[in-house]
Amino acid sequence: MRVIDVETFVVDADWRNWFFVQVKTDEGITGVGEALSGEGLTAALEATADAHKHYLIGEDPLNRKQISRKLRRYPFAWRAGKLINAVASAFDIALWDIAGKYYGEPVWKLLGGKVHDEIPVYANGWHIGERTPENYAYHAKKAVEEQGYPALKCDPFAHYEYSLTDDQIDEVAELLEAVREAVGWNVGIALDCHGRFSRRGAIEVANALEEYDIMFLEEPVELEDRDVMADVTQHVNMPVATGERIYNNETMEEIVRKQACDIVQPDLTNYGSLQELQHAAAIAKSRYMTFAPHNPNAGVSTAAGLHLCAGVENLEVLEHMSRDVEWGDEIVKHDFEVEDGAIEVPDKPGLGVEFDAEVARKYPGEPKDSHSLFDKDGALKRP
Repeated sequence: MRVIDVETFVVDADWRNWFFVQVKTDEGITGVGEALSGEGLTAALEATADAHKHYLIGEDPLNRKQISRKLRRYPFAWRAGKLINAVASAFDIALWDIAGKYYGEPVWKLLGGKVHDEIPVYANGWHIGERTPENYAYHAKKAVEEQGYPALKCDPFAHYEYSLTDDQIDEVAELLEAVREAVGWNVGIALDCHGRFSRRGAIEVANALEEYDIMFLEEPVELEDRDVMADVTQHVNMPVATGERIYNNETMEEIVRKQACDIVQPDLTNYGSLQELQHAAAIAKSRYMTFAPHNPNAGVSTAAGLHLCAGVENLEVLEHMSRDVEWGDEIVKHDFEVEDGAIEVPDKPGLGVEFDAEVARKYPGEPKDSHSLFDKDGALKRP
């Protein structure tokens, strides 16, 4: 069996684009993969995938390690870069999909088996529109009572940076108070800071919001200085999570060794390969940390996450988008349902999803920039 073609798809997903690849073989088996995208990045991902697909064409798709090694080491100018890692991730996921279909087995079996039949999830993307207590409460209750999520993640900080004033902290507290009143205290609430705070600002925010029983504080500061992240982790009374912008195990090892967080959150679609992510989980496990993959992505990434997480002993939870464009399930067809706060691990061959290339072509993505994050009234669209 040999790879004969690689096709890319940029799909409109409202406030961002989705980026998919489809890898075709001479035996008629195709696999689908996904790369992490962001505002303005899909054109670069397309160009990178097109420039590097020759590493796959003509190769045995079952020889993933060799293909991954070449992709991540041979292009000297891009070596260890995030773009090539994102593209390598998409290629790798597609090759696992092909392998599962070839052997007639779900990917989790090929990864070594499972220790979980169901994967716990939390909701991202549940809040939209006005940044008011009433709106937060309405959407939180909907996600919990109608969609069955046991935990919610949000960024209630607007675009505040470095540190918050007393009035700004009160404003955020009102949002969290409304959510707690709407969903109660048995529902988890995670806060995403997107790395915008200073060391002092992050500690002050965490201390001020501690009373709301925060599930974890995500990216309170940037990861460039691991010692600062470790300092914040040691000075707040809530778990700290980070890792979505990590894309290699050298960085992961340093973060774990320095105890720079409590929960590691690598993204399946920019880490390069699922086996590298298995290693990342093992690195975290060696220091009694838990593993909670970053996944604000489409159904292909979620499928890969379910298969990967099935075999991770130190699994915390998997991120899951509770709200997306209506054509998402037409493009990536699947049977995933949130029931009792979890999604059952798929048993179908490969990833267990069906990618419809024709539908994907009907919704071409256009370049996105920071302005696409807001609606006509200035309300934040991005979760």
